[in-house]
Amino acid sequence: MRESTKVDSSFFCDHKEELDEIFRTYIEDINPFIVKFESQKNEFPIEVLNEIRAIYGHIVRAAMAEDDEDVSRNIGKMKAHSKRALLDCLKYIGIIYHDEYIDFMKRYESVDLTFIDNGNFIRDAVKLYNESVELWQDAKISETSNVSEEVIYDKYQDAYEHYVKLHDLLSDAEEGAAFLQHKATQKELLAKKSYYIGVAGVVIGVLGIISGIVVALIF
Repeated sequence: MRESTKVDSSFFCDHKEELDEIFRTYIEDINPFIVKFESQKNEFPIEVLNEIRAIYGHIVRAAMAEDDEDVSRNIGKMKAHSKRALLDCLKYIGIIYHDEYIDFMKRYESVDLTFIDNGNFIRDAVKLYNESVELWQDAKISETSNVSEEVIYDKYQDAYEHYVKLHDLLSDAEEGAAFLQHKATQKELLAKKSYYIGVAGVVIGVLGIISGIVVALIF
């Protein structure tokens, strides 16, 4: 029979604060994002999954470590993977909110959005979108530059915060935009109805004239 692997999780007590920080990051930041992403995209973000798998692997390695130095090394790697998972979350949510803006503008392209909040909405939305895209592009460029992971994270965090403001702005305007679209649709239907009634009236009038001429010719 194969001998059981020696595992000792008592190291948790000696590194409680560091582990609490890692677990708190997952509970408060990473997991809520995963839930949001799955509900919108119906899939699990693979890059985040890979980082979570790596974190769990280092937990096990820490429990199998021969000395405290090896434990600390694995906890350090857990922190790094946790930060990268969080960075991937920022990237994914930025893409979601970017697509949300494109979808919103496409759905209401036939609506005059200047009627929302006295024109402030469309002005602020376009401004926030352009700023978000610019910050996002700057963050992506930084990944190919000779800068630290901390700088890259901060740049994506800044872009993410702009996208969140854009998302909130679109959410607040959704009801007003839908109302304007409904109103425009009703107006269009009424115009079409009036047009067809007018055409029908002309046709009936013409037919009446023709009938009168025919009757006159017969009698």
